[in-house]
Amino acid sequence: MSSFWILLFIFSTMYTVHPGRHWVTAQSPTNSQVHQPDKELSVNIGDSAILRCCVSENVYIITWYKQPNREKPQIVVTVYKSDRETFHNGFQKSRFQIEKSSNCFNIIILNTIQSDEAMYYCAVRTSITVFGDGTYLQIKETSKAALCDNSVVREPTPHGNNTNTNTQHNTVIGLGSALGLCALLIFCLTCFILRRRKLETSRSNTAVEDSPRTMQDSEAESLNYAALQFSKRKTKAENRKPVSSDECVYSDVKKSAKCNRNNL
Repeated sequence: MSSFWILLFIFSTMYTVHPGRHWVTAQSPTNSQVHQPDKELSVNIGDSAILRCCVSENVYIITWYKQPNREKPQIVVTVYKSDRETFHNGFQKSRFQIEKSSNCFNIIILNTIQSDEAMYYCAVRTSITVFGDGTYLQIKETSKAALCDNSVVREPTPHGNNTNTNTQHNTVIGLGSALGLCALLIFCLTCFILRRRKLETSRSNTAVEDSPRTMQDSEAESLNYAALQFSKRKTKAENRKPVSSDECVYSDVKKSAKCNRNNL
């Protein structure tokens, strides 16, 4: 495991990825082989743009690349140290020219247009391909002719802007009204739910409070009924007449006389 980290450290020391480059190259020869001094260049439409690139003496092939925003880079021209040039991908020599000065191979873009705005890379080819840091060409929308000619002033028609403004205004009003209606419905629904829960809670509490009272009333009615029955029985017992001893003797004599008659 330690050997892996050592090899990784050595590899990261020897090789590095420079910003704005598409190739991984050794750091020591990169700085000496290709150099683009301008990081950004801004020109007006119709003006000429000069993109500079300087290389070392032992370089024989130089290539210029154009990379528009969010697109793949395209080869513009390949320059050989023998003064031979080859243009690619529809780029024409009438608008793209190479200016050689000592070890610098600058590219000149004549009569710039809006589509010329892009990132331009200068690359050298030896045993490997090394890219420069790149130069971003920014094209301004105002041309020299427009700056010189002040007699013609083009203003945007207000009708389209007013239509867009009215549409946006109506959209905002509609969305605001819908949002307010939703908020009102949510508020009413919340109040209804809270009121219903409060009513249910009140009913349950009332039922719990009335339950002991009902039981007490039932017990009281049972006690009153028992007391009434007991008082009735007592009254009946008191109303009964006591039987005298003479009546008992008479009854016995009457029964015995009846029995003697039956025997005869």
